[in-house]
Amino acid sequence: MKMGLTLLVLPALSSLLLAAAPADELRLEPLREAIISDARTADPATIAFDRTTTAVRRGPGIKEKTVTVERWDGKRWSLLSVNGNPPSANHLKTFRKATAANPVPGYHRMASLLAAASNVTVDSDGRKTLTIPVLPAGTVRTDTGDISSHLSGEAVIASNDGKPYVARLKVRARENFKLNLLIKVTNFEQISDYRLGPDGRPRLASQSADSKGSMFGFVGGQTDEVVYAYR
Repeated sequence: MKMGLTLLVLPALSSLLLAAAPADELRLEPLREAIISDARTADPATIAFDRTTTAVRRGPGIKEKTVTVERWDGKRWSLLSVNGNPPSANHLKTFRKATAANPVPGYHRMASLLAAASNVTVDSDGRKTLTIPVLPAGTVRTDTGDISSHLSGEAVIASNDGKPYVARLKVRARENFKLNLLIKVTNFEQISDYRLGPDGRPRLASQSADSKGSMFGFVGGQTDEVVYAYR
């Protein structure tokens, strides 16, 4: 009986401690502006990396796996391989279209993304999180267009020598939406993890994404796992 009482009291005590936290610690503006200011100094022209994407597409009677390796050298993209083989002309055409339409991934993108953050809270693990009700235009694009307005985000904040940075960005669908005239997306979630590099600055380490949808009554989806290796 005493054990049960203790377990009930501890969450209540935790809530009281959170409520008693100084109001300044949960002010949106200083936290958001500190991260934005730091992100603006992260120039994609100063980094080089290989990006390996493992995509699994699912549908009725279909399970297709594709492994793509791409390289960013600080100036331009190149497609190294698709499923371990040199890319075909069709692969190169799709690759050039996708890289032309999308900005180079990296921590620098936090500058525009967090400008839309509207609230700061503390999660169950005691970490500060910034809430983004609607992603800014151009944040997430597909091969058919910009889907940012259908998505919301949550940035989990960590600290390095007292300096805040985004350790994880979670993006998910706010609603069901049409990807084009045929496909209805019923679920979309993407998680991006950031790690400190040798210079102590955060950089994009990995991403995972899961999407589900339907077309003509058939349900399908795709899972992507992305790893960044810096050079």
